[in-house]
Amino acid sequence: GGGFDLFSPTSSSSLSSSDVFYPSSMTNTQWKVQRVVTSVEGDLGQAAVAWKCLGGGEERAFTSKLTEAYNVRFVDAPVVGMSGNGVVDDAQYEFEGKRARGCILDRKFEILNRVGKLLQSDDVISWGDDDGEPGSISYARNDYPGRIELKTVQRSIEPPSEAGFGSDELIRIQSSAGGGALFAGSNVYRCARVKRRFRRGFDE
Repeated sequence: GGGFDLFSPTSSSSLSSSDVFYPSSMTNTQWKVQRVVTSVEGDLGQAAVAWKCLGGGEERAFTSKLTEAYNVRFVDAPVVGMSGNGVVDDAQYEFEGKRARGCILDRKFEILNRVGKLLQSDDVISWGDDDGEPGSISYARNDYPGRIELKTVQRSIEPPSEAGFGSDELIRIQSSAGGGALFAGSNVYRCARVKRRFRRGFDE
């Protein structure tokens, strides 16, 4: 028990929302992110590969626990999904008694800024899949063989509230096996759980 099928089509039971939603006040804004690896448990080599595939910059930022700094931006959430009553807009939430509409992280912009010069080119990033899943992205980088495809196969979110907001996503990582002619055309599948939690800050 405790396993998860990475290859079956995603459904509403595994994806509680069409994306991770951020507060409406962040719509059309850019932020400077600083992140650093504080600890690694388990296989260091596999952790480094997952970190790189998820958009990690230069490898020394992982191995030497250096601080990464890059820009991100937040954009309007697309209206996705249909029900018997019409369009389902799952980006809406209630905050302090008022209705609001959340925004989403521009995942393509994040990869572009975080991976930077290691990208093969700016136009190698593809955001979204054939099913309109905005949590999916693929790209290619100079320091890794073949394309890297990231697909969210499980997601739960905590909508913005007085206490904060957050998300829990299971990401399927598909990448080339590498190894020259022996493994040509073969792919390797990994998974990584990405948890984020933000608490609300108050000005004194």
